[in-house]
Amino acid sequence: MVSLHLSDSTINSLSNNELNILKYVYEHGDAIMDMNIREFSAQVSYSSATILRFCRKLGYSGFAEFKYQLRHQNTIHDLPSSPEKKPDFDIQKLMDSMCFNIDGTAGLISEEQLSRTFHYLDSDCPIYVWAPGGLTSILSNYFEKLLLSIGRQNVYLLESSKMSAHILQNQKNKCLLILISTTGNFEPTIRMGKIGSMNHIPILTISPYTSNALADLGTINFRFFTNERENQGAEFTSRLPVFYVIHMIIRSYLEYKRLGDTHDSII
Repeated sequence: MVSLHLSDSTINSLSNNELNILKYVYEHGDAIMDMNIREFSAQVSYSSATILRFCRKLGYSGFAEFKYQLRHQNTIHDLPSSPEKKPDFDIQKLMDSMCFNIDGTAGLISEEQLSRTFHYLDSDCPIYVWAPGGLTSILSNYFEKLLLSIGRQNVYLLESSKMSAHILQNQKNKCLLILISTTGNFEPTIRMGKIGSMNHIPILTISPYTSNALADLGTINFRFFTNERENQGAEFTSRLPVFYVIHMIIRSYLEYKRLGDTHDSII
């Protein structure tokens, strides 16, 4: 059985159908972890639209985020309660957590997002990839190199804030700006997004599943699951789900090109 901490106002906002869904969640929480929204819909005998409304009333963007929080909550609940005794090192639990973040991220990628991205990859418009420094620049470099490796021309890495702002402010032709952030609120990246937005430049963002400023600026938004972490005061958030998103965009595009204009089985 799962444990959800819902306020009275949230519970009172639920319809009878949604309360039935909540009851099912309480009684079959573990089984839900392995279901997609269609399977869950069949189990509770309510439409996917009803389930999405239920998830949003609870404060989640969709079913994938709802499942993620259930799993995360259960993981915390399973940790030893005594602060004096350190838990045994469990490599399997660590691997399961990493796999869950990848599985959750995969559930957030849609064919609609990919199709809109392919529109820009198929064109000859310039693609600018912002590299703000630190670990995120490794992701930006990786994306740039993969785009070049598949034969995409006119791909440019932006590394200097002043020069990048100048390029975006004086861009006369159609282009695409790619912005990546593990928090979604890194100020230099937000500033670059605002410059792009003010100059009517389409923006592809890769940011966390939670509400964040970067996603609000995006024309195409890819989301990922991860847990923000620190190690001795240093930011230590895993970038593995972001690498997965980038790789899926490229691999899906190659499959899309192989199949021609048909979009069947893109993901």
